[in-house]
Amino acid sequence: MERLPAYKKCPNSNKLAQKRLVQKVNKCIQVDMDLEEESLSAGQCTATTICPPETITLSRQPLRTSENSLSSQLPACSVLPSQCASPLPALPPSLLPLPPPPPLCPCVGQSMVPMPPSYPPTCSNAAPGGASGHESEPCPKKAKTPTLRMKPFDWQKLPWDVVRESHSMWASVTSSSDEVIDPDYTSIEQLFCVSQTTPKETAVPKIKEPKEITFIDMKKSLLLNIFLKQFKCSNEEVANMIEKGDRTKFDADTLKQLMKLLPEKHEIENLKSCKEKAKLANADQFYLLLLGITSYQLRIECMLFCEETSSLLDLLWPEAQMVRRACETLLTSHRLPIFCQLILKVGNFLNYGRHTGDAGGFKINTLLKLTEIKANQTPITLLHHILEEVEKNHTDLLQLPNDLECVSKAEGTNFEVMKAEADAHLKKLLKIEHNMSSIDDLKAQYGKSIQGHINGLKELEEELAAIKKKKAELADYLCEDRNKLSLQDVFNTMKTFRDLFIKALKENQERKEQATKAEKRKKLLEEEEAKRQKGEYGNIIQKGDVRPEACVTDALLVDIRKGFQLWKTTRNKSESEIVPKTSPTETASVTSASIT
Repeated sequence: MERLPAYKKCPNSNKLAQKRLVQKVNKCIQVDMDLEEESLSAGQCTATTICPPETITLSRQPLRTSENSLSSQLPACSVLPSQCASPLPALPPSLLPLPPPPPLCPCVGQSMVPMPPSYPPTCSNAAPGGASGHESEPCPKKAKTPTLRMKPFDWQKLPWDVVRESHSMWASVTSSSDEVIDPDYTSIEQLFCVSQTTPKETAVPKIKEPKEITFIDMKKSLLLNIFLKQFKCSNEEVANMIEKGDRTKFDADTLKQLMKLLPEKHEIENLKSCKEKAKLANADQFYLLLLGITSYQLRIECMLFCEETSSLLDLLWPEAQMVRRACETLLTSHRLPIFCQLILKVGNFLNYGRHTGDAGGFKINTLLKLTEIKANQTPITLLHHILEEVEKNHTDLLQLPNDLECVSKAEGTNFEVMKAEADAHLKKLLKIEHNMSSIDDLKAQYGKSIQGHINGLKELEEELAAIKKKKAELADYLCEDRNKLSLQDVFNTMKTFRDLFIKALKENQERKEQATKAEKRKKLLEEEEAKRQKGEYGNIIQKGDVRPEACVTDALLVDIRKGFQLWKTTRNKSESEIVPKTSPTETASVTSASIT
């Protein structure tokens, strides 16, 4: 006879194994309940059973019954975490023993719920597919709530999923631990409650209502109030001026400022939803008046572009006409090419034998380099010398600065910028004309004005197109590239050359006047010198002659003026240098006189 299975030899082993398993599962439930009390907030409660990290692994040793040799094991929780062992196939119903009393899950505020018979308790909040049920929040104890209004405690709150981490300080101590200390809520409530003053029986508490309501940012409201005060009239009058298109008190800068202060979308929605419109602030009241005007933003844009176009046309028309005259002057002047031919001849003479010699022409900015070449001895430049030659032989070329006067006035004018501004403004006006075409009121109010400004800009563009043609002709005339030629640079060069031309003429004239004065002064000195050399009887006294006694003083003064050395200072020299040549009779008389 074969060996009997284990359950035949020990019929009570199955009951003992089930009893031990039920005890261990009950301990698991108790631990889960403690975790739930720590994690869940007050007032929440779920009948959830969660397996702890130390999950019980069922024995894989088969149980043997007295009727057959089929091995099986009691099934584990179908949704136990990964630490739990996988369940084994269940015993047939006929071989299962009587189930033990089902474990109960106590929960705050609810009755005991029995577990399913003969199976370990399952995790009610576990994820499908055997996932862990630790992610669900357990049932905490109900927090103590104050009965009075307490003072706030400013702290940084940590979420529950952070504090429940295994390494967290808050997870290391559970609420059921003996080391947890409960505060004295009564004393805290008495010490840190907000003091409440008991009102008098006769006094009725008054709720302070705001004086005015505003939906606008404080800075924007301040700027808008400053903007409105400059008109020195009510908000209704300002709104009426905008509605009627009255620009008597508006200029371009004022309208640009108003465009920046227009209400935004959220401000418009808040103002429309406000019921107490009488309590709105001054800036909000003005916004309400604007919202009552149909297409208020388009009206302000029309006012702005009409004002800007008028100023733009007043500014660009004179500049365009001046630029056109300057181009025509450079193209038609007969003195400028003659003067440039003279400069070309001088330049080729100076550059003879060099690679820069034998030139057929030069760039127009070469005229500015005439003052860089200095003369050897006299403080004059090449331009000074050429103008002296022009003054002697070609006096008509001295009128060249008069021809370049209108060119110098166009200095600083940028043709490209003018054209870009005119094109951009014309596009904006055409867009506004298209936008207001569907609004009859606005079209009747601004239609003629906008159309007039459009026509003015088109005429200006025709003038600029004519200037562009003149620019191409001037580029060919000056042997420059059409695409690279800048009218502003040409005008600046001609103005600087004109100033140097006039300055050199003035310096040449001053130098001539100084030379004339020096010649006159020299003649006067010669005449005075001739008069001083004459004696008492009109005879001319020459050097070496014996001077009469009556004219000794005059002779000394004449010698001092001429720089002659006096007799007294020349005694140490030889007598041949001092004693004048005289006759023997005169020498004897002088010697006898000295002896006496």
